[in-house]
Amino acid sequence: MITEIYSLAEYESELAKPGLAVLDFYSPNCGPCHMIAPLYNQIAQDQTTVRFYKVNGLDDAGCLVQRKAAVTWWPTLVVYKEGKEIWRDRVPNPPSGDPLRSLEVYLSRVDG
Repeated sequence: MITEIYSLAEYESELAKPGLAVLDFYSPNCGPCHMIAPLYNQIAQDQTTVRFYKVNGLDDAGCLVQRKAAVTWWPTLVVYKEGKEIWRDRVPNPPSGDPLRSLEVYLSRVDG
């Protein structure tokens, strides 16, 4: 299941929880974001012990979260463990599934 983050407080609260959290920083107007969405959804369905989130960088609150996470590109995928960033990758334009495959491999190796 993927949960949308709507505020900076929610972002900080979710990252404070134990375990792994994956965030997809996106924009609803971003073509590559739409292209990777089904792959991201599939990974979220397959990974039952990892929490998955989306952050809309065009939304005012999402923009604050994006700034706090130092994200400057859509889509960017970030993995946190106990609130600390442990992995990050950007999906290129034109989009490629490589970052998502890399995410899948990474999650399979990391102890959640």
